Amino acid sequence: MKRWVWFFGCVVCFFNGPLEAHHDSTRVMQAVRVNTTDFTLDGILDDAIWQSAPKTTGFRQRQPDQGKAATERTTVQVCYDDEAIYFGVMCFDSAPDSIVAPLARKDRWVETDRVIVNLDPYHDHRTGMYFSVGPSGWTGDGIMYKDTWDDDTWDGVWQARTAIVDSGWCVEYRIPYRVLRFSQKDVYSWGVNFSRNISRKRERVRWQWKPTDESGWVSRFGHLEGIEGIQPKRALEVVPYVVGQSGFVPKSEAVPNGRDLKGTMGVDVRYGLTSNISLNATVNPDFGQVESDPSVLNLGVFETFFDERRPFFLEGNSLFDATGPGIVGIGGPARLFHSRRIGKRPGRFDIPDDGDVVEKPDGTTILGALKLSGKTEKGMSFGFVEAVTDDEFALIKEPISGQTDSVRSQFRIEPMTNFFVGRLQQDLSDGSVIGGTFTAMNGKDFDPSYAGSVDGEVKWNDNAYRVFSRFSASRRTDDGARKSGYEYAAYFSKFSGKFGGQAYFDARSPDFNVNDMGFMNRSDRIQAGWHVFYQIREPWALAEESGFNLNGWQHWNYDGEVIRQGLNFNMWHDLTNNWWWNMGFNREFSVMDDLITRGGPLMKQPAGIEYWFGMGTDRRKPIEVRLFGNGDRLDDGVLFNQSYSLNLRLRPAPNFTFDLRPRYRKTTNFAQWIEGIDSDDDDEDDQFVFGHLKSNVWDVTTRVTWSFTPEMSLQAFVQQFVTAGDYRDIKQLAQPRTYSFVPFTGTLDEDPDFNRRSLKSNLVFRWEYRPGSTLFVVWSQSRSDSFDNTDPDFKPWSGMWDALGDEGDNIFLVKVNYWLGL
Repeated sequence: MKRWVWFFGCVVCFFNGPLEAHHDSTRVMQAVRVNTTDFTLDGILDDAIWQSAPKTTGFRQRQPDQGKAATERTTVQVCYDDEAIYFGVMCFDSAPDSIVAPLARKDRWVETDRVIVNLDPYHDHRTGMYFSVGPSGWTGDGIMYKDTWDDDTWDGVWQARTAIVDSGWCVEYRIPYRVLRFSQKDVYSWGVNFSRNISRKRERVRWQWKPTDESGWVSRFGHLEGIEGIQPKRALEVVPYVVGQSGFVPKSEAVPNGRDLKGTMGVDVRYGLTSNISLNATVNPDFGQVESDPSVLNLGVFETFFDERRPFFLEGNSLFDATGPGIVGIGGPARLFHSRRIGKRPGRFDIPDDGDVVEKPDGTTILGALKLSGKTEKGMSFGFVEAVTDDEFALIKEPISGQTDSVRSQFRIEPMTNFFVGRLQQDLSDGSVIGGTFTAMNGKDFDPSYAGSVDGEVKWNDNAYRVFSRFSASRRTDDGARKSGYEYAAYFSKFSGKFGGQAYFDARSPDFNVNDMGFMNRSDRIQAGWHVFYQIREPWALAEESGFNLNGWQHWNYDGEVIRQGLNFNMWHDLTNNWWWNMGFNREFSVMDDLITRGGPLMKQPAGIEYWFGMGTDRRKPIEVRLFGNGDRLDDGVLFNQSYSLNLRLRPAPNFTFDLRPRYRKTTNFAQWIEGIDSDDDDEDDQFVFGHLKSNVWDVTTRVTWSFTPEMSLQAFVQQFVTAGDYRDIKQLAQPRTYSFVPFTGTLDEDPDFNRRSLKSNLVFRWEYRPGSTLFVVWSQSRSDSFDNTDPDFKPWSGMWDALGDEGDNIFLVKVNYWLGL
């Protein structure tokens, strides 16, 4: 049966018939040079520059009636001068009083009518930038890469103004060349596309149309012609900042009065070295306005992955993502570069056994960082990041030999460290690429770590088919020995048409490890799998669009043991009333687990099933509800997890949003790992102890956003987290390669029961008082307490209330930066 399923997946993926392309002809529009001396950016298309610019129209629907003419007319005009390119868009509307125009700060997603200008100035059919504008003046921007991927963390300095008029609404863009990247030429041809969203009609239209079931995005743009005689700008942007911070923290030996006052300053610099190469630098960066990571309960083998949130490291990070367009299945190639490693929590050197910590920092100080990136005229993209972090010390107390007193001292827990990552990527024909990545971490008093990869992707048949392959290697010190390892990943995929899929293979040797600068969960793994899908992109029954997916996978370690094997089926549906729902399930077969005993013998894992579901209401409405649930159960009933969450969004006013997300998870695990014990003192564990765990998690996250203008907003975030776990029936593994246990009669190092609560919050006032210049006023707090080993009772409501009185840190911060465009 299993072999037949594998054969079925491979046949469907590889031998599905070729696509019939349904391309419209590539559209072309003309830009005209104008004199902008008397131009006023006010959203009204009555300036002289628009009188000479030709208009283009003819938008067609992507949704709901795919391919049909838009129900409302849209016209676009393009002008340019020596400094900037200008777009004038008129969105005619038969019901201008029904235009959806909520107010929100830049880059915050909001359901609104909108216009999007998409540009590919390099005209490489893979990369570009987009600029979104809503009728209220809301704006958003981002970059596009790998043809179909986008990243909204890029933040350009450009202007747009809107106006609602009797016949609809209109917008004027001014996009300086300093924010665009393009190579010097006498005459330019850029890729371009325009999109419009008419919210009340659920209508999305495009100027250069393509069927939704065909792949590609940037590669399918139209052409913008007529631009000549302009120069790419070698822009110099300098953004100095100052920060004043007052902290109120629990009194301690390190902070006897409970107050921690500090001030700092730094600068960010962006400089265009040439027309297509830019240098970004930051000295003494501060990220005090960035929201803290949420609290989580992690009882597993692997560390929790947290996304990057710091602006300097977010911008342009997509170039270093060398994992390919994505593997549909259980895990893809390792991330060679995870920027959260820069500035991580210190702890490379362990505190002495007889030392008590008085105070230690939560993160390492970033002294400075550089980022060099660009693209040559021959299609070579490159990016380099260099960062240096400082020594970090913990204040500890150590006993004085022969005395009852102790001495306080500074103990170094993290050395000064240099981080480097570089990537080169060469464009080939038809959107294919080849590239390479290299990372290095060097520092004082520890051995360096290196990793590198070579990768390539070949596309054909208008990007419908693609093959991706990557070979990676690492070298680092582990337990005092230098170790080298490798990873090889390859897959074939077809993501166009109603029917498609993917087959993949990925092998990581036992000594492959990139976690010093990257992120991966495990090594010593070979995985293969397949994915097939069927999608319906036109209305049927009650659905607007639907998709059905079937997946299969199998993992081995390098000893040939099957460590994971399963099948998955899932489906999703977007309904005609703008609601949606999805569901799916996994069937996991019985395998050997080589990690659960943390270096001990293999242990059998019984077969089981996992399910999940989700549904959501119309996001255009003042009240939006989303429900999610999942659970899993082993065949013999010894493990049972349930998790449910509700996302409630209220919009009582166009400029006010309230989000509430309560989540509850209950786990009953017959065999939850506790610890390994060396009972015969031979430096190897010989007792592998488990317990019957009953645990609960209650997690309530609240967000409030109040936008006064597009440039001024107040945002609040609160997370209340309560968890408790009770271990009973303490036992040890009876025999390797079994799921059998015998009572444990020894003594544990400590009672494993836990009971923890925390409260985290951020209140951020943000005012962009001039383009690129921002004032932040921030209040953040973090409170926590634990009753581990004493009280395993789960008390969610009292825990949330009591957390308000727990000791914690209160930080008040004012940060001002000022953008200088030189």
